[in-house]
Amino acid sequence: MIEGIVFNIVRGSLNDGVGIRTVVYLKGCNLRCEWCHNPEGHNFSPEVLFYEHLCVGCGKCVKVCPAGCFSIKNGKTLYDGNNCRKCFMCSENCPVNAIIKYGKTYTPHALFEEITKEEPFFKATGGGVTFSGGECLLQPLFLIETLRLCKDGGINTAVESALCVPWQVIEDTAAYTDMFFADLKHTEAKKHFNGTGADNALILQNLRRLSEFHKNICIRTPLIPGFNDDEKSLQDIADFVNSLGAGVRGYELLKYNNLAENKYKAKNMQNLYINAVPQTDEKMKEYKQFMRAHIKSDIKIF
Repeated sequence: MIEGIVFNIVRGSLNDGVGIRTVVYLKGCNLRCEWCHNPEGHNFSPEVLFYEHLCVGCGKCVKVCPAGCFSIKNGKTLYDGNNCRKCFMCSENCPVNAIIKYGKTYTPHALFEEITKEEPFFKATGGGVTFSGGECLLQPLFLIETLRLCKDGGINTAVESALCVPWQVIEDTAAYTDMFFADLKHTEAKKHFNGTGADNALILQNLRRLSEFHKNICIRTPLIPGFNDDEKSLQDIADFVNSLGAGVRGYELLKYNNLAENKYKAKNMQNLYINAVPQTDEKMKEYKQFMRAHIKSDIKIF
């Protein structure tokens, strides 16, 4: 039986494709972007995150955890997940959602049923479902079968991906995907590796092939302070976008945000961009004007 792991389902999105959309986040990623906004999507298996600032110190987690991961010291709840048995009794018994399980197993049919709950909104607005992550293409059999069910059901489909996967996976997925959102973080190999932990050669190659193969692609660049928000980086990105095939219909700059700080604390992870300052609206206008001036006119800039 085909199964997949989903860590979040967001309904009513207006920013991930046409119309009102349901965004499904699949767990697992092969990049480690230093600015990642979804660190709970890194690992493939379900996990718990402890949001200490929400804890009321009731002690229920201490009582139910068979591995002794929770303790109370000086009135403060402490969590050490090194011995976690993945029973998730803690999250099931937390009365204030300070302990959250990320990762639920679905079959394609079960996920399709969840997606179709919003079908009236899809039909009214031309919307549909968008698959994201993590990296959704790392669960290819599950993703492709779910996409097929959606397409057969008349639901518009979109995939958000960094494209750091074998081409065959992309080609197989494209048959059931109405639109791709493809991340393009940097064109310089060393800079990309330093920021994401992965080479970008495969990503750039896949982008070239996809732009000749698929007819509806929007390339997205998350604008990261000190990483790719300088003129040379943006000029190199614009030049690369201009070199791609006719399938590229749009380009979007994404404003940096630092809303994931509580997730990093909950995972006991260091946030390397904790002091990064998001771009002002005025500065974003300047960046977009720059890209409009340097990307060919038949590509729409968002």
